[in-house]
Amino acid sequence: MKSRREKATGQPTDRRNREAEILQAALEIFARKGYAAASIQDVADAVGVLKGSLYHYIDSKEDLLFQIFDNAHVDAERLMTELDALEVDAVERLRSYLERSVSNTLQNLELQTLYFRDWRNLTGERRKKLVERRRQYDHYLRGLITKAYESLGIESTVNQRYVSSFVIGGTNWVADWYRSDGDDSPDEVARSYAQLAMATVLGIAQPAKALTAQAASREGQ
Repeated sequence: MKSRREKATGQPTDRRNREAEILQAALEIFARKGYAAASIQDVADAVGVLKGSLYHYIDSKEDLLFQIFDNAHVDAERLMTELDALEVDAVERLRSYLERSVSNTLQNLELQTLYFRDWRNLTGERRKKLVERRRQYDHYLRGLITKAYESLGIESTVNQRYVSSFVIGGTNWVADWYRSDGDDSPDEVARSYAQLAMATVLGIAQPAKALTAQAASREGQ
C-alpha cells in the first residue's frame, strides 16, 4: 500500500531511495577525488546507471553538491531544535551544543571534508542560500554564548563575532586530523573539544560590573 505522501506527490519510495543512493555516491566520490576532478560519469558508474539517467534526479553536478550540503543543513537545524527543547540552563545548553556538533563532525568526516574544501564551488542562488545558512548557525552559536554570559553575569572582553568564529573554526577543524581507525575515542574527542571551547568562551569574559567600571574609568581619563 502506498503511503499518504506517495499518493499526494506521486513519488514512490524507490525513487527516494535512488535519490539517497545517488547523493551518497556523489558524497563519497567528491570527498575522495575533489569536486572539480569528479564527474557525473563517476557518480553514474558508482550507482550503476547510465549517465543520462541521473538527470531524472538532478539538474547538474553542482546540483548534486548543493543537495548534499542542503541535507546536512537540515540535520543541523534538527540539532538546534532539539537543543532548544532541552530543560537545562544556558551554560549546559552551550556545552551540549558544542559537544554534539563535534560528535556530528566525527560521524560525518567525508561530508565535513567536502564542505570545508569545496563549498565555494557553488554559484548563484545556491551559494547565496548556503552563505545565509552559515550565517544563521553563527548567529545561533552567538546567541547561546550571549545567554550563557547573561546567566553567569559576565561579558566578553572580545567582540562576540570573533568569539563565535573562533569556536566554529576550532571545533569544525577536528575533521582535518581525526581518523576513525585511530586510537582516539570519538566521544572523548567531542567532550574534550567542548571543554576547550567552553574554557575559551568563559575565559575571555569578566563580571559585567567590572567591565562597566573599566569603561567608565577609561572615559574619565
